[in-house]
Amino acid sequence: MLQLTGTAVTAGFVASGASAQSDENNETDETDETDETDETDETNGNGTDGVDDDYSPLDDDEIDDSWPIEDRDDAMVVDEDEGEVDTDNDVVIAEDVELDGDLSTEGSVVLERDAEVDGHVDAGEHVLLEEDAEVDDGIEAGEHVALEHDASVDGDVEAGGDVLLQEDAEVDGSIDADGDVVLEEDAEVDGDVTGQLVDLADTAEVDGDTEETG
Repeated sequence: MLQLTGTAVTAGFVASGASAQSDENNETDETDETDETDETDETNGNGTDGVDDDYSPLDDDEIDDSWPIEDRDDAMVVDEDEGEVDTDNDVVIAEDVELDGDLSTEGSVVLERDAEVDGHVDAGEHVLLEEDAEVDDGIEAGEHVALEHDASVDGDVEAGGDVLLQEDAEVDGSIDADGDVVLEEDAEVDGDVTGQLVDLADTAEVDGDTEETG
């Protein structure tokens, strides 16, 4: 409780002090709110380290360079030919490297240009095959799968999200997606295609049946 003592000047002085303290508190509150907003912006809809959990390779004409692994240096990088990989971390198979065995991870997988997995890929999150990359025994992913130009999969592709085949990409098997499926010009699927929505370019080829579940 504010007690006024002596003259009005004293009371005014005390009131001014209280006002100043109130202003400081307001500034502190505003700073705290700003900090909380910044933290929210960094996490809401952006996952860990700024990765957008809502992003799909179908969202843009070109796949975002930061998808599906924001900083590839933080991932497990396979930069020489070796055997089977089983990890909880994101995995990058470096350019021109061949993994002779299966790859299993709780995170995301990127096969860089001309990389190859001579086995099955099982990822808890996303899978991206860059240009001319290959997987020789199918893909199972908890989220999205994208094949860039001339990438190929020998086997089935199962995805908990969307599937994108860019120009001349090929799946020698079937595609079963919980999300949408897009095949760009001259993409090929030697099997069935199932997705909520299935969008085929005029020159895309599907040798089996096409089913939309949406």
